[in-house]
Amino acid sequence: MKFWSVIKYKPKEGCEAEFVDGLKRLKEMFEGKRVQNFIQLGSGEFVEIVCYDSMDIMLELQVEGLTWLDSVDRLLERYEEENRTDAFTGNELDFHACL
Repeated sequence: MKFWSVIKYKPKEGCEAEFVDGLKRLKEMFEGKRVQNFIQLGSGEFVEIVCYDSMDIMLELQVEGLTWLDSVDRLLERYEEENRTDAFTGNELDFHACL
C-alpha cells in the first residue's frame, strides 16, 4: 500500500534561495528511492509531497531525511510548538478494495 507525506516548510525572510538549494539536494539525495514533488505557496512557504511504496520504505529513509532537515534548520521559521515543519502522513486510499 502506498504511503504519502505532505511536509510544509517556512523559510526565514531572505533565506528562500538557499532553502531552494537545500530542496534540490534533498531531491537528488532521494532520487529513485521515492516519488517527490515540491510546490511554492503564495505565502512563501514550500510544500514537499512524497509518495513511498510502503510505510516500511518511509521508515528506512527517515534518518536521512531528518539529517537533511538538520542541515537546513537555521533557514526555517518555526510553526506552532516550535516545530520545524507542518506535516502529515497516511496511507493512500484504495477505493477498489472496498467493492
